[in-house]
Amino acid sequence: MSLASTLQQRWSQRRVPAPHRGPAARMAEPAGVAARGLCFTEWMFFSVFALALLFAVSTPVFGTKLFITGISHAPLALLGPVLVLHLVGKSVNGSAPFLGPALGATWPLVALGLFALVGSLLAKYEYRVIDTYFSFAVYTLLLPLYVAAVPGQAARVRHWARAVIVLFGVFALASLAGEAIRYQGSEALHEIEYLVASGFFLVYLAVRHWGVKVLVLVLLVAAAVLNRKLTGYIITVLALVHVAASAGWRNLLPRSRPLYAVVAVVLTLLLAAVLGLLYVEFRQYLPSGNVDVRLRQYEAAWAAFLKSPIYGYAFLQGSGEDFREFVRLLNIPTHSDVLDILKHGGLIGLVLFLWGYGKLFMLIHRAVAASRNDHLLHAYFVGLRFFQVTAFITFLINPLLLKGPFLIVIWGNLGIAAGIAMCVLRDAASSPTPDHAVPGPRR
Repeated sequence: MSLASTLQQRWSQRRVPAPHRGPAARMAEPAGVAARGLCFTEWMFFSVFALALLFAVSTPVFGTKLFITGISHAPLALLGPVLVLHLVGKSVNGSAPFLGPALGATWPLVALGLFALVGSLLAKYEYRVIDTYFSFAVYTLLLPLYVAAVPGQAARVRHWARAVIVLFGVFALASLAGEAIRYQGSEALHEIEYLVASGFFLVYLAVRHWGVKVLVLVLLVAAAVLNRKLTGYIITVLALVHVAASAGWRNLLPRSRPLYAVVAVVLTLLLAAVLGLLYVEFRQYLPSGNVDVRLRQYEAAWAAFLKSPIYGYAFLQGSGEDFREFVRLLNIPTHSDVLDILKHGGLIGLVLFLWGYGKLFMLIHRAVAASRNDHLLHAYFVGLRFFQVTAFITFLINPLLLKGPFLIVIWGNLGIAAGIAMCVLRDAASSPTPDHAVPGPRR
């Protein structure tokens, strides 16, 4: 064989290299190794998410409130570049972020964020107001990006659900440990009871061993008992009622479930009435909840709303209000984010908030039914639905939505859950059989 023919044969057998792609594409690649776990940009995202969780639970863990310090926006400063890198990587790999569906699921909250952003900018630069709703607006506008960041493959969203469950469990356990170490008869989980309770509840749903389940429920009750806060008691009772009602529901035949649902609702209402009567009778032995302070603030916020019921203050006023306690003059927000939105955004702001929050709840609720054949995803959606309800209860009587790390945790969790729910529902709708099972190993 001649030298020319030999070279030609070797050249024809030479492997053609794959097209070169930039680092963003490789780090967010949804194939290969990433199909069996999280890709690099997803690890980065959850690392920042873990940092926000750490800031949120810093009171029991470190004995200090990192979420009101000068570095409170550090998680946001890291989150922005990570989200951009991840979304760009998805686009380069042919898995374009579904911003259209993400905006469709979150547009009322996005509209509220834009409303608050315009008002806050005018308040800050035109009226020289110091404490505005600018942070609330910026963090809320990130919500559709959380939804779009979720991968579109049903097999891969399980890794995201597993990562959320692990993070919740770790930080719930760390919060309880810090609370027990620093226990001095006063609350250490103030404003984060929903995080700790939801974390233990989510782990309870995800694990299968009955012994571990019992241990997790004991830890959940211990956290509420040590903390001695009414919000914690309410959330813990909700978790236990949910566990009991769900156990009965699973062990019944389908034809008996409608009657059981009615009985369960009636018994739950009776339990709520009994607990309410016990609170009235023995309230001197229970935490006060600062009822006097809250009622005075609620009355002031309601009076402000009545002055401008359509659009409120249009977010042109400061987020705090003067409140006199004995000889001290404090400037603090109303002890209710919902009333604050009504006060500063009027009926327009409140309707957008409740509409957007309700849309996310219904999306997650639909995913609960669609994921019944996948234990991990079903546990995740039930746990996140519980988290959304308990978060609402908490910021109904506490100011959470003015603190950056809390906003990342709340909107981030709901955005991730919405993204996973959209993927699961889309996959279920394309199934040829009604009893479609979401792809994933059954353990």
